[in-house]
Formats: sequence, C-alpha cells, structure tokens
Amino acid sequence: MQAQTLTVCAERWLPFIYRADNGEVQGLAAEVLQRVAAQRDVALRFQFLSISGCYKLAASGQADVVAFATARESPGGWQQSQQPLVFWPLYAWVQSGIAEQRYHDLQRFAGLRVAWVPSYDYPQLLAQQTHWRRVSAPDSQASLTMLAGGRVDVVFDDYQATLDIARQVSGRVKRLDGLVGSYLEQFSYRPGLGWLREGVDREALHLAETGALNHFYLQNFRISWEQVRNAPH
Repeated sequence: MQAQTLTVCAERWLPFIYRADNGEVQGLAAEVLQRVAAQRDVALRFQFLSISGCYKLAASGQADVVAFATARESPGGWQQSQQPLVFWPLYAWVQSGIAEQRYHDLQRFAGLRVAWVPSYDYPQLLAQQTHWRRVSAPDSQASLTMLAGGRVDVVFDDYQATLDIARQVSGRVKRLDGLVGSYLEQFSYRPGLGWLREGVDREALHLAETGALNHFYLQNFRISWEQVRNAPH
C-alpha cells in the first residue's frame, strides 16, 4: 500500500520553517508537523511559496496544510490550530543616532515615519495606530535599508528576520530592547485532517509544558515564551 503524502505550503521563515542547504526542511513548525504525521506513517511534502501563492494552492485543492494562515483567507471549511506555537515577536528598529536604548510605548513614535509592509499581519495594537505616518515597504530588507538611509524613522520586525540585514547596515540602525508586540501565527488544515491539527496542538502544549518553547524563543528571539505570549497582540 502506498503511503499517504500531504502537501504543506509555507512561506520560508527562519527559524520556523525553511529548506536548509542540504535540501532538508527544518525549523520548529516543520519538525512538529513531521513528528505528528510520522505517527500515522504519513509523509509530508513541503511547497515554499508566498502566502498568497499558498492560499491559491489551497483553493485549487493542491495543498493540505497552509502554515501561518488566517481563517479569513483560508478556503471554506478549513480548520485553524488552537494551541499557540508560532509567534511573530516584533522589536522596534531605529537609527543608531537615537539616544534611548529601550522601547517604552508606542507614543514614542507619534508623528514619525513607520515602514509598513502591507502583506504582513501586524498585531492589532500596531495596525490600529493613526498617530504615525506609514511608508509602504515591500519586505524586511527594504524596510531596514530605508531606515538606514533616513527614509523612515522606525521599523517593526523580528530579531531573526533583521539579523543579517542589520549587519549590512551596521552602525546606522539599532534594535531597541523590549518587545513592541507579537502576532500569533496559526496553521490551517483542510477538512478531514482533524487528527493532524489535534496532534500538532498536543505537541505544542507539550513543548510549552516542558520548557522547550521557552528555550526556543530565548535562543532565537532573545525573549521568553511567557513574554512573547503576553506581549500586546
């Protein structure tokens, strides 16, 4: 009997899901999905596309799971994960000449130019702000480049996404200590995959209880599991 294979569509995102140089798919989200699927002798095939590409693949019946998907944009009848596992933790990046070293509150950025990537799902607290001026940017790299060049005053992004970019603009930008907010990212499953959704939720709960998630976020984002969960959403 041929083993069942499910297709997981995701946008590449270190350290949660990505294809390593050796061709293997790695990252927290990928490992959890693979571990649960293996319990039923189910193989996973990973397709890396933009999130809009993943939604199109799901709508055409060519994907079984979409990573980091919203219920609003998933096909009808698809189910969302319930237990928190993946968060997008946001820090504030500013120009290096700014005196302060720590983030205190959003009023600090009133009247400033904020790099804003329209395709990103920002925490509601940030998305509802009207006291700053949004400047559209295509992605993280463009945002920090704009900041280094003085075209914007602040960038909201995560530690991992900005790590290599910050090295490229070394001396011109810096990250303020303290989380600005976090956004819970969910998996979306096609109908009939309740067993996979429930298994991943159980695994997420287990990782939280054992302290594994705390270690993961401290190592990769310089923030504890409790802090990322309690940050403004």
